[in-house]
Amino acid sequence: MTLNDIRKKSGLLIIVIGVAMLGFILTDLMNSGSSLFQKGQNTLLKVDDKKIMFTNFEMELEKNINMKFMSSLGTVNVTEEQRQSERDLLFDKTIENILLEEKLKQSGVNVGDKESWDLISGEYTGNQSNLFGFFFREQTEDGEWNQYSPELIKNWIQMGSDNAQWPRYRFFKENEIRDKQIKKYISCVSSGLYATNDNAQNYYINQTKSSSGRYVLITSNATDLDYSPSNREINDYYKNNIDDFVNVPVRAITYFSYALDPSENDKKSMLTEVKNLISDRKIFNKRTNEDEVELGFKNTNDIESFISMYADNEYKVSVFSTDEYNEIFANKIVNENVIQPYIEKGSCKMVRVIERTKDSISVVYFERELFASDETLNETYSEVFDLINKNPKINDIESLSDEIKLRPRTVSFEKMDQSVPGLGTSREIVKWAFDNSTILNEPKFFDLQDKYIVAFLSDISEEKHIPLIDVQSEIITILTNRFKFNKIAQEISSSNTSSIEELANQYETDVKKISNLKFGSDSFGDIGYNPKLVGSFFNHKLNVISDPVVFEKGVVLFVKDKEGEVVLPNSLSRYKNIIEKDYQSQVNQSLFESIKDSKDITDNRFNFY
Repeated sequence: MTLNDIRKKSGLLIIVIGVAMLGFILTDLMNSGSSLFQKGQNTLLKVDDKKIMFTNFEMELEKNINMKFMSSLGTVNVTEEQRQSERDLLFDKTIENILLEEKLKQSGVNVGDKESWDLISGEYTGNQSNLFGFFFREQTEDGEWNQYSPELIKNWIQMGSDNAQWPRYRFFKENEIRDKQIKKYISCVSSGLYATNDNAQNYYINQTKSSSGRYVLITSNATDLDYSPSNREINDYYKNNIDDFVNVPVRAITYFSYALDPSENDKKSMLTEVKNLISDRKIFNKRTNEDEVELGFKNTNDIESFISMYADNEYKVSVFSTDEYNEIFANKIVNENVIQPYIEKGSCKMVRVIERTKDSISVVYFERELFASDETLNETYSEVFDLINKNPKINDIESLSDEIKLRPRTVSFEKMDQSVPGLGTSREIVKWAFDNSTILNEPKFFDLQDKYIVAFLSDISEEKHIPLIDVQSEIITILTNRFKFNKIAQEISSSNTSSIEELANQYETDVKKISNLKFGSDSFGDIGYNPKLVGSFFNHKLNVISDPVVFEKGVVLFVKDKEGEVVLPNSLSRYKNIIEKDYQSQVNQSLFESIKDSKDITDNRFNFY
């Protein structure tokens, strides 16, 4: 393979940044009556004092999309889903870069020239990055990658800006070096995490030590104690446990959906229109100044062309057995080998039999898609705006629902959601619901192509914590159960119960077995997640009824009947390795999360997308 071969393989790539599209976006925003730029709100992302401007971010996004998706002809075709995915990817990468910038400087971790060159060429380690295979390698017939010599790659790079692939190469190189630097930093952090003998010993015990026994669970249903917490107790619990009531900002809308379905008159009109295509028609030919006969569906000799001209489906011959045919078309009207027009699954159909044999029948379908006529759309449109004009504010949803004979639906979503339950992708509606100018109970019209929507903002929940009034009943239940469970625990402690079977009978519950419970388990029998109870069980003496253990589901008492012995292995190195691998698998995510926790991050994407 020569340098000229590689030059030919690179193609005539035209790097065109999406200036036109970006210009359109920015012009649209700047010309908007509520222009973000006029208000000085061009900040898309802020991490402490570091700001990322929307315009700069969009330019970087267009560059990324062009580099990743541009064809050899210089065109870029991406779907809206791909663009959104690339936008989210770049946003996360931007945050990551800001968060790690200071850490990388402090660590001194760098990717030197020789290491960068090895990423590109594989000269020293033979581990050329896969990204550069796009430029330097080709696959054999067996799917193996050919590896070019470092000298050949060096000559390719020396072409510089004369190389059509040069901007793309630089883009990939910068990204690859960045990723390598981050990997090295994470590797340095990981190398500082190690497992001790105590860690390994505890891990082995957690995985192997087991115990068995019996337990009873006594719930509030087992007592008739009457108790109602005071307002002060409720308020104190709310204040002392405020972090249990963190609120995710959401907004709720209520909407009516008007399906744009064809009316009965639309269906009748379509049936008539399709029926008129069955028979031959006389038409006047202006060129010859004579009447001519245009063959219909029943008599045409070129049924494929007929379907292509008049139908919405493609020509296809369907073959049925005689029994299948009779079953499928049992209730249809057949006239001279044509099954007359009928409505089925959103379309108007008719069928022509083109061949019969002893055992089978071949047919061709003619289909026209049913759609609402302009008249039907106008009627629906009028209904929608009558509703809006008559109800500038919707306060009595039940009366309105009875009046228009439509059932409303109330749904909630978060600020950056792309879709609305029941309506699919509807970013426009999400943005409207969270817009500060949107007023509660004021109806708004949306055209979603296959339906008209009348929606109004019905609830706003944007406090840092869920209001007390919304969780009061939950707190009352917690406090009531706590009081009852503590009373039950006191009763049991002061009684002379000799067995948990006796307790089970007294409180009308069952004794349950728990077998081979592992010390490292987080779940306790049918009770589920309760690591504290697991710890109490293992630390308890054999064959002794435990003290009552009170938790949110009730009161538990147990007896440990059997305890397995643990024999430590001669070497714990295997378990050290397991722990260290677990550390390394977690360090990537936990590292970023710990850095994030120390930063003030403001995400303003909602204002722009």
